[in-house]
Amino acid sequence: MKTNVDSLVKMKVKGEIIHPELWIEQGFVTTWDGRPKLTVGIGGIVHNVRAGDPVFGWYADHLNAGVAVSDPDSANQRGVNVFSCIGNPAKVLTGEAKGARGVVVGKTYFFAGRSYRLVVDFKPEDRERLAIGDKIEIEAWGTGLAIEGFEDVRIPSLAPDLLEKIGVGIEDGRLTVPVVKIVPGSLMGTGVGRGGSHAGAWDIQSCSPELNEELGLDSLRFGDLVAVTDVTSEYGNGVFEGGIVVGVVSHGESEIGGHGPGIATIFSGSRERLKPVVDPKANVAYYLGLRGDLEW
Repeated sequence: MKTNVDSLVKMKVKGEIIHPELWIEQGFVTTWDGRPKLTVGIGGIVHNVRAGDPVFGWYADHLNAGVAVSDPDSANQRGVNVFSCIGNPAKVLTGEAKGARGVVVGKTYFFAGRSYRLVVDFKPEDRERLAIGDKIEIEAWGTGLAIEGFEDVRIPSLAPDLLEKIGVGIEDGRLTVPVVKIVPGSLMGTGVGRGGSHAGAWDIQSCSPELNEELGLDSLRFGDLVAVTDVTSEYGNGVFEGGIVVGVVSHGESEIGGHGPGIATIFSGSRERLKPVVDPKANVAYYLGLRGDLEW
């Protein structure tokens, strides 16, 4: 399998660790069934949840499982998010943890705050030394990535070296991509209709406990690869019969109507060209060897 990797631009972009944000000024939102809830975990440095951990079961909403990196300037913020790809290396430039290395494991969009952020994973001992405002450098590489003979399958936000580790194959004229779940496009919520598949994430609605159990959504982990049917994310997110999108679970579930675990698109194409194959190990943390403490 050949790619255009030799033609891709590799460059450095910079953001900073951002403070956790509230969904609304008062902090409390109304859940889909009418309860008040504080929105915990949107941004900041999360110490006890990271890629590979369960998406459900936390008192949180849109949880960023790791370190949230963005830029106060809206133009720079978009550039940091678009050009950075999942699997790109990160380095701390300032503060007590200067020199520590991490990796981009997710891309999200905070709907209420209209802000884009990366989710970066650091080793626990390095994360303890991080502080809000620390500058983080990303070696951005992967924008424009394509597989020879499959240029019609878009790959918006995937590092080339992570593509190799995922183990994408070719079968009967289709790319085969490992995923932990295949969900129907009818479940997609916030993010549908938003343009720009290179930035942020869009949500799998998780407001139905019955559907969560039936489809196995309640067993999702941060960093899981998930396929969605009959949608497209080639140049924007929307319904498209026969389309297939594969995304990485980048933020946690939500009890706000229309919201849920957010996926950052890494593949988008038609079912004639893209075939998801269920593999319970299909997780960014597994491919990158981030979680030796977990059994896959």
